[in-house]
Amino acid sequence: MTTANKITISRVPLLLLVAALVYYPGPKWLAFVNGLLIIALVLLDWFDGFYARTNGQVTRLGGILDIAVDRVVENTLWLVFACKGEVAFWIPVIFIIRSFLVDGVRGFALSKGKTAFGMMASPWGKFLVAGRFMRGLYGFAKAAAFVALAIRPTEGIFGLIPEPAVGFITSFLVYLAPVLCIARGIPVIMESRDLLKDAS
Repeated sequence: MTTANKITISRVPLLLLVAALVYYPGPKWLAFVNGLLIIALVLLDWFDGFYARTNGQVTRLGGILDIAVDRVVENTLWLVFACKGEVAFWIPVIFIIRSFLVDGVRGFALSKGKTAFGMMASPWGKFLVAGRFMRGLYGFAKAAAFVALAIRPTEGIFGLIPEPAVGFITSFLVYLAPVLCIARGIPVIMESRDLLKDAS
């Protein structure tokens, strides 16, 4: 259990705090604080990988833990906001289905000596799944959607942003995330056929 892996796992108790604060009927500023905690969740996801690379702690366990905790964080937050009535129920359903399918395929690829991103062979698959731009856009869309949902009770960040604008931005991000989720999941499923052929 390396320091980098401990950083990864530390995101779970922070996630539980964020989920509790979503339901806590406290003052409006607490919703803003919760948005900052979600940003911390995202930064920890970046920092654990950075720490592992710069300190020679990159391991297979670390890669598996990183993906697993990512799934725990995103699925939990989508479910929390769905239970609060902030997002439609089908959004967490999409993420949960995609998680099981894609991670199942990646687990099989790992058993064949391939990495989660290294299994992508086609140019479009590499761009959508393994490319830095799409990975960054997908991560940003999810993080921004969660932050926007968390701070909505602040009524436009204490009146600085008109409420209609906040609602539009939040809705755009909430729908962009599952679109990207599906777009990045399809290539993994499609290209898994070659792995299955090789296995058979």
